[in-house]
Amino acid sequence: MNLGIVGTGAMGQVLYEYAKEEGTFENCYLIEPIRQNPWPNEQLDLLIDFSHPKAISKIYEYCRQQGGNIPVVLATTGYGPEEEKVIELLGKICPLDRSSNYSTGIGAMEQLCMLATELLGEKADVRIVEAHHTKKKDAPSGTALTLARAAGIERSQEQKTSELPKILSLRMGTVFGEHSVYFALEDEIIELKHTALSKRIFAIGALEAGKALLGF
Repeated sequence: MNLGIVGTGAMGQVLYEYAKEEGTFENCYLIEPIRQNPWPNEQLDLLIDFSHPKAISKIYEYCRQQGGNIPVVLATTGYGPEEEKVIELLGKICPLDRSSNYSTGIGAMEQLCMLATELLGEKADVRIVEAHHTKKKDAPSGTALTLARAAGIERSQEQKTSELPKILSLRMGTVFGEHSVYFALEDEIIELKHTALSKRIFAIGALEAGKALLGF
């Protein structure tokens, strides 16, 4: 079986090494979508995207040319309205799995946020603080937005300048990813926190999602 990894940056490299070690796929290909001819000649059985929002059009074009039905895992965040339209088209021709964060811990944290929201209702002030490395472009992170939805935070496009944001984003150093969700009550605070200690956790989760699409 052949795995195509879209994106040759840090996450692409980590996923490539892990996939080779894990052993499900005989061949793994690192694909840089901005090149003129980035796709391998071999038929790909699975695509995992850890690249850039703009790459989605190249992924769709490739899958369409191949006749569709190639499972695709989208682990990229920061898509705009035009990219979302392309993702919708991609989902019509290919099995699709998409997440803002493929770590096991964030999946559990999302469920815990929903439970806390159910238990506390309107009693708590909910705030989120997230931190990533300085090269991350989108803010808030896709993971922070996922947790915000789980915790019942609505992001208003018409927020007054005098209002403090409910999501605070920090970009510093080489932080892999930290997310804290606070439920502040009178005289007490509940804090849910997830810290990524390596990029490997995201590679493991993304590959497992891809294998699930393949029926493993």
